[in-house]
Amino acid sequence: MKEIKAYIRQPMTDRVVDALEAMPGIPGVAVTPSTGFGHVVDDGQPARVEMTRLEIEVPDAMADSVVECVREHARTGSGHVGDGRIYVTELSRTVRIADGAEGEVAF
Repeated sequence: MKEIKAYIRQPMTDRVVDALEAMPGIPGVAVTPSTGFGHVVDDGQPARVEMTRLEIEVPDAMADSVVECVREHARTGSGHVGDGRIYVTELSRTVRIADGAEGEVAF
């Protein structure tokens, strides 16, 4: 099981979420507005930007296709340093609160 966390430009949110929603078998996505800074602008100071944080937990077999979907739909034009980042981490345990199911069946 993998957790995919992505920070994308706020204006790309609907485009990315719509593309994820169209993927067969996607268990869901959490969407959270975020403000931060990361890259430096012309005056040498970090630029504050409005971003969106996406959190998606998927079975291992879906991870690569979800990452590619986010990357493809979050990219602006030919790409820009401020388009964002995607992080993939291993989930050691998943438990569904409603019935206690664990592992991939808990998605």
